[in-house]
Amino acid sequence: MAEFCYSCAAPLHAPEFRGPVENHCKHCTDASGNLRSREEVQRGIAYWLKSWQPGVDDRTALRRADHFMKAMPAWAEDE
Repeated sequence: MAEFCYSCAAPLHAPEFRGPVENHCKHCTDASGNLRSREEVQRGIAYWLKSWQPGVDDRTALRRADHFMKAMPAWAEDE
């Protein structure tokens, strides 16, 4: 099992994040283990960012989430 979610970096060793598949957390997959859309995951990460960064607006949170996701294996663009 991976140590962190390949989509959002959630700790997979923590039971509250474990999903139905090995490399992705329950927030980034559906009940069948399929990776959610990039937009769904981005909104989730933006929501998480806003939860601990008071005053960040939606647009900024989505931009920061997009930037973060580019470093994650599930969303890295081919070079």
